[in-house]
Amino acid sequence: MAVPTEEFVGVGFWVRAGGQLIDLVPQYILWFAATFAFAIGLGFYAAMTHTSVEPLVQKLATSRWYDYVAASVGSVVYFAVMERMCGATIGKRLLGLVVIRRDGGPIDFRAALGRSLAFYIDGLFFGAVAYGAMEPPLQQRLGDRWCDTLVIRRSTLPPGSAVATQSFLLALLCGVAADAACCWLSALAKVA
Repeated sequence: MAVPTEEFVGVGFWVRAGGQLIDLVPQYILWFAATFAFAIGLGFYAAMTHTSVEPLVQKLATSRWYDYVAASVGSVVYFAVMERMCGATIGKRLLGLVVIRRDGGPIDFRAALGRSLAFYIDGLFFGAVAYGAMEPPLQQRLGDRWCDTLVIRRSTLPPGSAVATQSFLLALLCGVAADAACCWLSALAKVA
C-alpha cells in the first residue's frame, strides 16, 4: 500500500549523522573480527604447510591501497544490503529510522546501492554537502533525491507496511557477510 509523499516527514541531518556514527562501531568491530579470524586461518595454513607464519602476518599487517578500496566497497555493500532488505542499518534501527521509497514502499537494491555510493558525495566536508541539500519537510540528502528515497521515523510507517515486516536479523547477517567478504578478499590479496 503506497502512501503519498505528503504524508511523510523526513528526519533531519543530526539524527541521521548520529546513525552514521553508530554504524561505524559495528563496522570497525566486524573488520577487526574478520581480520582476526583470517589471521587464525593463516596460522592453521602455516602449520599445515610447515611454513613460517611470521612473513605472512607481516604481509597481513601492512596497509595497501586496496585495503581502503575494500573497506569502502564493504561499507557501501553493508549499507545497501541492510537498507534493501529491512530499510535500516544498525544505527538507523537503534534510532528508530527507516529508509523508504517516496511512495512509502521498500527501496530496491538499485536505490539502496545508489544511496550508499552517493554518501561519498553527501559526506564531503564532514557532511556539509548533505546538510546543505536537506530541506523540510522531506529532508533528503543528494543520494535520497537521486534515488527517490526518504529517511523517516519507523513509528510513522502505516500499520502492515511491507517495510516494517522485513527481517532485521537476516539483513544483518547478509550485510555483515558481504562486508566481511571484502575484508577477507583484501587480506587474501596481501598474502597471496
